[in-house]
Amino acid sequence: MRSIADLSATPRFVPRALACAVWLTLSGCASTGLDTNPVEPGRIEQLLEPKAEVPSALRPFVLRDQEQGRRDRVLNEAMAGLAALELSQPETAQRLLSDAQALIETIYANDPAANRARSNFVPEANKDFKGDPYERAMVGYYLSLADFSDDDLDNARADLRFAEIQDTMSAAETFQSDMVIMPFIRGWLYNCSGRNAQAKDEFAAVQKFKPGIKTPTPKDNVLLIGEVGLAPGKIASGRHQEELRYGRRDDGKMRGVTFTQGSELLVGQQIEDVFWQASTRGGRAVDKILAGKASFRNTAQGIATGAAVFAQISADIAHNAARRKDSDDAGQYAGLALLGMLVSIGSDIVAASTHPEADTRTWSSLPDRIYVATSQADVNAEPTPWSLGFHDARGELQGAVEMKTFRSGACMLIWGRQYPGSYPSSWTDSSLRHEEVIQEKCKGACSAITEQATLDAKNFNTSLAPLAVPTEVPDDVDSGVTFKRRIFLTYPN
Repeated sequence: MRSIADLSATPRFVPRALACAVWLTLSGCASTGLDTNPVEPGRIEQLLEPKAEVPSALRPFVLRDQEQGRRDRVLNEAMAGLAALELSQPETAQRLLSDAQALIETIYANDPAANRARSNFVPEANKDFKGDPYERAMVGYYLSLADFSDDDLDNARADLRFAEIQDTMSAAETFQSDMVIMPFIRGWLYNCSGRNAQAKDEFAAVQKFKPGIKTPTPKDNVLLIGEVGLAPGKIASGRHQEELRYGRRDDGKMRGVTFTQGSELLVGQQIEDVFWQASTRGGRAVDKILAGKASFRNTAQGIATGAAVFAQISADIAHNAARRKDSDDAGQYAGLALLGMLVSIGSDIVAASTHPEADTRTWSSLPDRIYVATSQADVNAEPTPWSLGFHDARGELQGAVEMKTFRSGACMLIWGRQYPGSYPSSWTDSSLRHEEVIQEKCKGACSAITEQATLDAKNFNTSLAPLAVPTEVPDDVDSGVTFKRRIFLTYPN
């Protein structure tokens, strides 16, 4: 019988041992790999019952959910819920956004069990989408708008609490929430319920973070919300694409909004910068987030390289010992060489099966910035639609849309946005009507817009893209037309 010191036996022994090691390694990888539980397609379709009444604007989300299943369910439900709000279907939005909220809370709840789950959870592209903190917070924000239609405003206020909790949580750390829109709306909701003491506490929180924000009076029973710009973008970079960076996709041309109803004109104040929330945690900049598995993969690759070198050196020593007829040393070093080869191959397999790429899936229909204003109105009077106008840095109107109205008791929530999250037809163009009020009140460009834009920049320290002012009138525009309307009612790229 041959001794292990006889290296002529090694060529036959090593392949068998290596095959065994590879099989064991792959078996171990299979047991700790991706979640193999079956997906449950069709959840959104169930939430949109009856099927015959599913609007055409929501059908793409039904198809995506059937195709992608649980992996992208939170993302698809969030986008579909926002689209349902645009279609003035708050009950449908409630069902969709509530389900997304429930899925989020399986990991990002404020309790010890979720804390333990988060410690092992790294948001990668091959995991179920739960969203970044700002995206999860916006689920709560839109759910509060949908829940406003209920007579009981407690759910709407609870949704905003959920949003604040999500704003404080990343995968492994907890921060202080600095989203001022949540206490602002919550304070207004308290006023609607006649709970003025609680409203004062909420507005005090707003003033603490943003002293320049004007808060509503107890008699302001109308809240107007205008959303502007394109959602923040996500970019993967780094050696293994493990670094997640955020970028502002919006061009920054719109620097203010106005709200009009009949001859009434209100100038909106900026209440939130969604891009700022995406790129910070508790006010601290986090331009890149390192995926935990990147360092693990680098370590595995380093071990594989080191083990290969160790195996080569051991094999050389074993070979020299065999030539000297030193069977003890030859056997020992041959065994070490084999061990090094096994470790190197196993580490290579582990490194190859580790995917630290950052998750760049994005809730692309979110806005870049949010503006608000408050007013007083008789809710029993015949409703007249409000219009939301978008202005450049010079205060000139660039376009307007008719806003959606939601009622609860003696209060009204009026909501509009620049870019549609579903179909362009979900927002009616009201530019001409809005322009008439602007011309009457401001004689063209409103100085109040530029003044408010200066205050907004001071409140939020925004670094929007530089304003690109054309020096010449394009050839295809009639120079005799004083109002050159930009069309926003198209899908953004």
